[in-house]
Amino acid sequence: MFHSEDYFSHQKINLLLKIFQVLIIVVGTMSIVRLAEQEYMQFLVDMIFLLTLLFAYYRLTIDSEQYKMITRIVYFAAVATSVFILLYHPDNPMRFIWFATNIYIVFYLFDRKEAVIWVEAIGIVLVLTYLFTPGHFHLNINDFLIWLMNMLIILMISQWYSKIEDDSKRNLLKIKNFLSDEVKEKTQELEQKTRELQSLNKNLEKKIQEKIEQNREQEKMLFRQARYAQMGEMISMIAHQWRQPLNAISTVTATMQLKIARDDYDSVFVTNKIDAIGEYVQHLSSTIDDFRNFFKLDREKEELTFARVIKNTLKLVGSELESKHITLDVEYGCYCTVYTYPNEVQHVILNIVKNAEDALLINHVPNPKITIKTMGDGTNSILEIEDNAGGIDETIMEKIFDPYFTTKKNSDGTGLGLYMSKIIIEEHCNGKIKVENGKQGAIFKLVFPVFQEDTPNVS
Repeated sequence: MFHSEDYFSHQKINLLLKIFQVLIIVVGTMSIVRLAEQEYMQFLVDMIFLLTLLFAYYRLTIDSEQYKMITRIVYFAAVATSVFILLYHPDNPMRFIWFATNIYIVFYLFDRKEAVIWVEAIGIVLVLTYLFTPGHFHLNINDFLIWLMNMLIILMISQWYSKIEDDSKRNLLKIKNFLSDEVKEKTQELEQKTRELQSLNKNLEKKIQEKIEQNREQEKMLFRQARYAQMGEMISMIAHQWRQPLNAISTVTATMQLKIARDDYDSVFVTNKIDAIGEYVQHLSSTIDDFRNFFKLDREKEELTFARVIKNTLKLVGSELESKHITLDVEYGCYCTVYTYPNEVQHVILNIVKNAEDALLINHVPNPKITIKTMGDGTNSILEIEDNAGGIDETIMEKIFDPYFTTKKNSDGTGLGLYMSKIIIEEHCNGKIKVENGKQGAIFKLVFPVFQEDTPNVS
């Protein structure tokens, strides 16, 4: 904290040290002159005064707390030197200047009250000295009084100036103290605001963290719901794909039972039927493997082409689309390799195809058709899924990726499929999913950065 009194005391000490330096130079020079002029008495007085100055300067530099004692010693020595010059060098014009200087600077060295006492004491000493030894002054009474009047004028001016200086100092001290208090108050307010802000930040960070955890839990819940809904669809597709092989196995076994009952069979017949049953069982096993792989969680990203993902998806949904007389066309215009999670992309493609299937059946489209295309622009690899179900109403186009938003009137939809598809593609797979209306229906686009160019291969 700033202490104004200490500041001004320090400034006064620095000023006094500079005055001492000047006086040491002046008195030292005068001592050499006195010695050259063989004025030995004055030389001795000057040397005493010079030694006093040197001692005072040394003591003040090592111990500033002795300021008042040192100034009194120096001032007393200066007055004594002035009196000696006044009495014993009547022809020296410096004798009156020394006294004038002592009167003037006394208000710089002491407090104003003490300075007045010193000046009054000097004045009394001068008057008494003149009354008892007027010859030493070499002045008549009129000149002496004029000299005293001049000294009085100097005294008044010095006192007025000292008063102005003291008032200015007090005002400056008040201003500095006021500013210091203001700075302290504002600093405390700032510290309080900082503490409040830090507390607010901690609470805000805690709330943000809690909100993030809530969002994570909600996202996990939505994933589970979407997963369960998709599992129900998978079970329906498994049942559909198993129906034909099971019917075929049932037919073969019935034929074999009839032949056995009539005893009308041979080894070739039995062998062929057993081989047929084996093929049907293999088909059932392959179907289970396809769906089991579909539900496996991707541990790491892989390099893959859209052709491979499309082929695996058609294994799951192709026969169902065929049974519902929905034409599925695939056009490969790009064989670029992308770096992503295969099963997650397959989930999204299957979800979009199933939505297209539902839209075609709900709208009773005469010649239902789903077209899957792959293309590239040099930077991105794009997969398009288009249907001819009439498209999406423009008023709800921006809402279709919102959670729990569905347009299925029979309430079979959960409203999570497209929401989770967007999360999977854009947050997990580093891609983009877009939708727009084409000439005949909706077009969904999956866009991924190209990992590397590839050669045509759909295996």
